[in-house]
Amino acid sequence: MSSRPDADQRHVRNPRGEGDRLRQELIGAANRLLENGATHESLSLRAVAREVGIAATSVYLHFPDKTALLLAVYERHFSDLADHLTQAMAVSADPGDRMRAAAEAYCQFAADHPDIYHVMFTVPGSASPPRQVPASERPGAAVVLTIQQTVADCMSAGLLPPADPYAVTICLWAALHGLIVLRAARPHVAWPPLATLIDTLLATWLRDARP
Repeated sequence: MSSRPDADQRHVRNPRGEGDRLRQELIGAANRLLENGATHESLSLRAVAREVGIAATSVYLHFPDKTALLLAVYERHFSDLADHLTQAMAVSADPGDRMRAAAEAYCQFAADHPDIYHVMFTVPGSASPPRQVPASERPGAAVVLTIQQTVADCMSAGLLPPADPYAVTICLWAALHGLIVLRAARPHVAWPPLATLIDTLLATWLRDARP
């Protein structure tokens, strides 16, 4: 008898539709392990396969390597975040209101899903990932583009001074992420309400261009 725990498991070709279900199960299993303390570097495909209950070799039918699996985990969450922001921003055509709605929705998403938000920003401890991923394929690209368009609209409306919309978007992202992380790390600080912090942050950037 083999001493390898998953050597006796046999992967049977899935019926039509079952392959995608297994792929989603693998993504869910990897996410659970990350939420429970695994890091980008310590997570293994063997552990993910064990969590699902399949042979480790079966993982490769859906993901060529660990980076591909991690990207799928991140992409699922960033896609949910992008949908959340889009819905929040759809309530107004005013670019300033849209930016405020996006900032509030971003922070609310992090507050409602703290474990997921942590997983979304789990990064490798090494200087570079196992393989490079094109910028357009990186999780979060859709979120950045959505906010970047709103930033550009604010500039066109005179609500923001002329600048590089991408750079402004990254600065806004960093500021919101900083508020989220600091409030979670230092809960005993006398933090003003989150809405007040967001209003204060945006007030330093946005200017009222209405007559």
